[in-house]
Amino acid sequence: MNEIKGILGDHVASGKPCLKMISCGEIMIDRLPYTFSLQNIGAASNEGLIVSLSGDDIDSGRVRFTDLIFQRISNGKAEWVRYDLPLVTKNDGKRIYQARFGSIFLSEFDPSVASTEEEFLGVLSTQLTFRVTPLFDGDDTPEIMLSVYPLGDPLTGSATEWKKVTSDQDYFLHKLKKNKGLFGRKKRR
Repeated sequence: MNEIKGILGDHVASGKPCLKMISCGEIMIDRLPYTFSLQNIGAASNEGLIVSLSGDDIDSGRVRFTDLIFQRISNGKAEWVRYDLPLVTKNDGKRIYQARFGSIFLSEFDPSVASTEEEFLGVLSTQLTFRVTPLFDGDDTPEIMLSVYPLGDPLTGSATEWKKVTSDQDYFLHKLKKNKGLFGRKKRR
């Protein structure tokens, strides 16, 4: 337990929620679902959270998103629920995508190892998984900010990642071919 607190910090003792990305893809690809997962590593909170996608290329309309899908775990079963992802205008005039989830309960972080089916389902229920689909048709790779923050502590409890967006639907195939020279060559004698 102390080892885990050393890595993650003692957010539970702070009495505030704190989100951490636990799974997040390398790049967002035009028209392909992009999934990201989070876990609360802090105290429990019933105030909900906000998912936000922002950046200059979102503000200008070059990168768009249509909706947000949330994976809800109920009685050990996962179901995907679709939500609107509205484009909102902030006080400074910039536009961002933002969805508020006021009814999501963030369970307190429990670092114990799940050894039974009930404990395993309990751990799964503390993870939050979302999916978005970017729309982008440019030749470059703009960067956007993906941020999820708990309303119980939006400043220090947020999880934020900067992600690049590409229109190359075969991005990973092209990346593999480019790197093949490093790993695919036979050694010379």
